[in-house]
Amino acid sequence: MSQTATIVPTAAIAERWEATTPVTGDYARDCAELAREALSHVGFTRFEETPFEDVLACCEGDLPVTVAVLPVPVEGFEMTLDDLESLIDEDVVAHGAALCVGRALASEGPLPERLRFDVVSVCVNLDAGRVRVHHVRGAWQS
Repeated sequence: MSQTATIVPTAAIAERWEATTPVTGDYARDCAELAREALSHVGFTRFEETPFEDVLACCEGDLPVTVAVLPVPVEGFEMTLDDLESLIDEDVVAHGAALCVGRALASEGPLPERLRFDVVSVCVNLDAGRVRVHHVRGAWQS
């Protein structure tokens, strides 16, 4: 059985809020925590620890979602959602599918009927006091 991946565009949402995640200086970890806060802000819940610093495990409603966090250097602050989508190649999709399946197999409950892999980019611009987050939903889904 082969799986195909299609990025399905959804309406772009531009939201602003005051982030409460402290910046520690560990850029990758800070980006992951800021991604967690951003996802929580738009309704994602039940975050679980993962063995990977750049991977979040959570749910959108009852759907298990595994999220790869891409820390973007400040020089990429003008990166767009289209730019992020262009980075999601077959290797990223295959990696995401493997993470989703591994997470499902490691869970203690019954296997979920559906799984989804998302990609989030986070860019912190401390000089401007801003964070830019882009979220691609469904880079892979079963």
